[in-house]
Amino acid sequence: MPEREAHSQDSVERNDDAVVPHAQDADSPGTDHTEPIDPVLSEPSTDTALIPVVKPSQEGQAEEEDEGFVKSLTGSLAATWASAAKEAHLEWQEYDAEAAARVAEEAEAAQAESTRHAYSDDFSLAETIEPPTTTSASPPVSTTTGPQPTTGQLSLPITGPSTPLPAEPIRRRSVLRPSWLRGKKSETRTPTKARAGDLLEKAGLDRKVFDRRLNPQHVFNKIMQTEKPTTGQESIVDRLAGTPYANPVQADAHVETEELATISFVLDLGEALFRYGAGALEVETSIIAVTAAFGMRNTDVDITNQSISLNWAPDDHIPYSRVRVVRSWSNNFNALSAVHRLVTDITSGRMTRTEAEQRLEEITREPKPYPRWLITLSGAIFASFFASYLGAPILDATAGFAATLCVLWLTRQLAAWRVPEFFTLAAGGFVASAVAMTAFAMDADVTPSMVVAGGLMILLPSVRIVGALQDAINGFPLTSAGRIVSSMMAFAGMTAGIMAAVIGADLLGITQEELAQGLDRIYPPLVLIALVFVACSAAAIVEQTRPILILPTGAIGALGFCALYAAELIGLGDRFTPVIGGAVVGALGRIVALKLGAPQLVVAVPAMMFMLPGLMVFRGMYQIAIENSTASMMGGLFELFNALIIIMAIAAGIVLGDVCMRPLTSQLQSNERSRARNR
Repeated sequence: MPEREAHSQDSVERNDDAVVPHAQDADSPGTDHTEPIDPVLSEPSTDTALIPVVKPSQEGQAEEEDEGFVKSLTGSLAATWASAAKEAHLEWQEYDAEAAARVAEEAEAAQAESTRHAYSDDFSLAETIEPPTTTSASPPVSTTTGPQPTTGQLSLPITGPSTPLPAEPIRRRSVLRPSWLRGKKSETRTPTKARAGDLLEKAGLDRKVFDRRLNPQHVFNKIMQTEKPTTGQESIVDRLAGTPYANPVQADAHVETEELATISFVLDLGEALFRYGAGALEVETSIIAVTAAFGMRNTDVDITNQSISLNWAPDDHIPYSRVRVVRSWSNNFNALSAVHRLVTDITSGRMTRTEAEQRLEEITREPKPYPRWLITLSGAIFASFFASYLGAPILDATAGFAATLCVLWLTRQLAAWRVPEFFTLAAGGFVASAVAMTAFAMDADVTPSMVVAGGLMILLPSVRIVGALQDAINGFPLTSAGRIVSSMMAFAGMTAGIMAAVIGADLLGITQEELAQGLDRIYPPLVLIALVFVACSAAAIVEQTRPILILPTGAIGALGFCALYAAELIGLGDRFTPVIGGAVVGALGRIVALKLGAPQLVVAVPAMMFMLPGLMVFRGMYQIAIENSTASMMGGLFELFNALIIIMAIAAGIVLGDVCMRPLTSQLQSNERSRARNR
């Protein structure tokens, strides 16, 4: 140590010798004045961190490594690492709120000392130290060779004022500490202990800088978060809520070959449902229920217009997708009910896939329950009773019966020849209008509009219209748009047939003044209820409904008329009244369908056909076909637009009644599944 002091004194003397010549040069004229460069600042500001600078030797020789400095640096690094390790340990303890609370209580009880940093003087720069000036506020620099105290005012080998350090190291509060724990610790902290945030503010440091620093524990917590987010993926089985297939009995997972066979069967099942007139929601829920019942996982189904896409993406396997396109349609509510019962049996867990495949094949190959002549006769009965319900006399109803017989026979022949639907409906509209105008030309006491109305309503694709509204409401816009477009084409085909009949009658010189006229109801309410009951029962036969569902369908139609008639007496208007009738039909149809093992559509569609605006449809088509003035054309479009609004109101009411009855029919779904298990 004496050698170091002597070495420091020699360095100071050399520095003084280096300054004297410059002072002498200042007195001599013509000499450049230069200030000595000192790497140590004499009066730094209190906010400036002082960095020790090593002054190179003037002789150009390498400075010998000071053994004491190396030991001091090594000790400082070791203390820093130890403090960092303890800091990380404390941070991880704060990650667990309960562990942090226990540690805080133990620390308060034991009064353990906090981790302290040890500092030692750095003597490598002692020879470059400049004594402080008399105006400086800093204390005199001491050259103590021993270790510095860990608290209070520290004497470092630098100039300028030093900042008093806290009695314990400054540790940033973890951002992972919950608010309730912060309040608890603040209450248990002794008044004499200083907070780290207060010490930082007292030292002139911005605490927000430390809060914005990246916290690895916080990032790790976000990555490993176990709570389910609010926008988590919904299980596909949850789509069955509110349907007859809710909570299916799920089997164990099969091997890959069985799952591929299950996919083929499920697509056949969905194709059968689509062909027989089921809605998109009915098809989707049936596929989901069957795949879940057969133990398939990680499946997804998509229905777009007339295509069914099924994707299977098992873990650690290549995804497998198949698409099925439905290209044919059939009015067969009996087969639709049979497929519905098949799905119910599968979801009850009492039927294997092999048995289900055999039964589905039997359903698709089974002939329709009623012969063609009975279908034609039932259609004619519906047309005549529908005309009587609208206010047609007996002669008009009889003419409508004959006209509908001709229409149904012709359309059935054209369908057997695979003529497109547009031309088939055009031919039907032509025949119905031709029969009415011929009877009118023969001076028969008939109203042509009443004769044509029943025949047009039996040709109207009612199932498609109701299904389109259901798909639009249930979240299948593309499928709904496709069905609406096909329904509009059906309207266009019937309009084209009426236009052809009007042009032919004009060429033959038949007057058409009375063609678009309509009448009011001429029968009392009790007779109207009977007419509606018979008409709805006949419509159920035309749609090939199960025999057990014919009379319930007629009864639901009669109750729907009662609600419609009550709404008319109240004065709800022509556009809102059909909603009331449709809602009653939809609600009762769901109850009866679940009781008898059939979809709601099978009962609701025939029961609502008496509410269709047959006269309005014909008047609109006729005005577009025969009148040439712009006013008549706009009047025809207005009539058709009103008719479409009424039809959509009826369909919306049916869907509304079905939705409203879902919470009240959960017990019926359980009974239906119990009956399926007992079969």
